[in-house]
Amino acid sequence: MVRGVMHHLVPFTLSLATLGCAGILSAAEPPAKDREAILAMAGTHSVVFHFHETAAVAPGYEIRKKPYEETATEVIQVVEDTPTRIALQNLLVVPGEDGKPMVIKHWAQIWTWQDTELLDYSGSEEDHEWERVKLTPEQAKGTWSQLVTNIDDTPRYEGYGSWVHENGASYWQSQATRRPLPRREYSKRDDYDYLLVSNRHTLTPNGWIHEQDNRKIVDREGEPVQTLCHEFGLNTYTRTEAKDAEAALSWWRENAGFWDVVRNFWIKSGEAAASSFSYSSHENGEGLNKLLARMEKEKPSPDQVEQALKPYLVIR
Repeated sequence: MVRGVMHHLVPFTLSLATLGCAGILSAAEPPAKDREAILAMAGTHSVVFHFHETAAVAPGYEIRKKPYEETATEVIQVVEDTPTRIALQNLLVVPGEDGKPMVIKHWAQIWTWQDTELLDYSGSEEDHEWERVKLTPEQAKGTWSQLVTNIDDTPRYEGYGSWVHENGASYWQSQATRRPLPRREYSKRDDYDYLLVSNRHTLTPNGWIHEQDNRKIVDREGEPVQTLCHEFGLNTYTRTEAKDAEAALSWWRENAGFWDVVRNFWIKSGEAAASSFSYSSHENGEGLNKLLARMEKEKPSPDQVEQALKPYLVIR
C-alpha cells in the first residue's frame, strides 16, 4: 500500500480523475478550442510507444539503457460527447494467428471539465485502491481532468491541467500525479512502487503526441520515500488510412453496448465512494478480465453485468 496522501508529493491537491460528473462546477462551458483539441485525437493512427530511462537518482541504481519500443495501429472512437465530458476509446488492431486483424480493447481517456471530485492512486499491484480527493473550485477553474482506464474500464491514472492554445500550437499539460506500475514493467520489476508522472498531449499537423515525464518512486513502510530514476516517454500518433481500421469499427459496433454498461458501472462506483475506491482482480474463482471476456461474448443484460461486477468492488 502506498503511504500517505498526495500532498507529500505535490504542492497542492492533485489526483486520478473522477469517475463521473458529480464534481463538475456549474460554471461557464469550456472553450470551443479545448473541445476541438480533444476531439481531434480521434481517428485511425499508426502509433510508436517509446520509453527510456534518463537519469539514475537513487544511490547504486543503474538505468536500463535499452529503451522500450513498440508499434501498433490504434483506432480512437468518440464514445461520449457532452458539453462537459468527452470520452475516447482506443482500440488496438494487431495481426491475429490466422493472419486476420485482431482487435484489442485498449485504454480509454475520459475528459471532464472543471472536475472537483477526483481519485488519487494509493494502492499496489495487489491492492487496487484510489483515495477520493476534492479540489477547490479555484483549483479546478479552467482545467480538464483526464482519466485513463485499464482495458477492463477500471481506473489506471489521471492528470488534470489546462489546454493552452498559443503560437500556433494546442497542448494540454497535466500536474504530476501517481499511477501504478505500467504494464510493460509490473510483471518484471519489484524495485519501485509507483510512477509520479506529468503528461503533455500536443496536436501535430498529422496527429498528436503524448509526452510523459516519469519518476519511478520507492515508497515503503519504515523507509524514506526515494526517487529511483527518471524516465521519458514519447507516444507518437500519426494519422493513417490503415485498411484494418474497419475491423476495429466493426468490433466496436458489436460490443459498444456491453462496454458502455461496464464503464458506467465503474463511474457510479467512483461517485459512491466516500473516502476510497478499490477493486479486486479475482473473485469467486474467476479473474475480472476472464469474467469480462466471457460476458462480452454472452451479452447479458445490464442488470446481470452489474450484479456480476459487484463482488469485485470495495467501497469505503
